[in-house]
Amino acid sequence: MKLNKVMALALSGLMAVSMLAGCAGDPSNGDGGNTEVTPPASDAVSIMNEAQSLVKFEANTDFDAALAAAAKKGAHKEVKGLSFKVKAVTNTDKDPIYSELDDKLTVNDHLDSNDWFFEDTTNSKAGMSYTKTALYKVNADGLTEKAALEQIAAIMKKDEANYPELVWIGNPTPNTNHEASYTGRVSVVTVNTADSGETATAYYIAISVTQSVARDGLNVAD
Repeated sequence: MKLNKVMALALSGLMAVSMLAGCAGDPSNGDGGNTEVTPPASDAVSIMNEAQSLVKFEANTDFDAALAAAAKKGAHKEVKGLSFKVKAVTNTDKDPIYSELDDKLTVNDHLDSNDWFFEDTTNSKAGMSYTKTALYKVNADGLTEKAALEQIAAIMKKDEANYPELVWIGNPTPNTNHEASYTGRVSVVTVNTADSGETATAYYIAISVTQSVARDGLNVAD
C-alpha cells in the first residue's frame, strides 16, 4: 500500500516537471520561447558619457527593467541577419521588442527612433522638460557592447545642433532664449534566439534623452 502511494507521488512529480519543461520551451507562451535575455557586462552609462559630451547620462533602474522585460519578447526572425552597424528600430518594423517597450514606458517618453533629436523645439516650453526615446539593435556576435554604444554616441555627435544650448520660446511672449540642458538614460541587453537549430544574438540598446528648459529667459537677441 505504501509502495503504491510512493509510486503515485513520484509519477505526479514527473508529470509536473514535464509540464513545466513544456511551458518553458513553447514560444506561444508569449515569454519569448527560445529567447534568452542577459544583462549588460559593461557600464553603458560610463561608456556613453566618455564617448560624447552633449548629454549627461545617468543610471536608471526602471529604464533598465523596462528594456529587460520587453526583450523577453524577442523573435529570432528579428535578430538573425543583423549587421555590425547599429540599426534604429521603428514601429513600422513590427519588432515585438519595440512594441513591448513602447507599452512599458510612460506616455511622456515618446518612443520614436526616427525622431529622438531636439532640432525641432516646437514642443519646448519654459521651465518644462521633454523626453524622447529610441531603440537600436545590432549583431552582437563578435561586437563588444562598448563598440555598439560608441556607434550611437557618434550618431549623437554628428550634428550638435540636435541639442541646442539655447531654445527660442516664442509663445507665450516675450520672445526670449532659454538655456537648455540634456540628461539621458541608456540600457543594453543581449538577446539570444534560436529556431530550428539556428542561433543568433544581438544587442538591443535603448536611449532616452530629456531636454530641460530654464524657466527664466536670457533676453538674448535672435
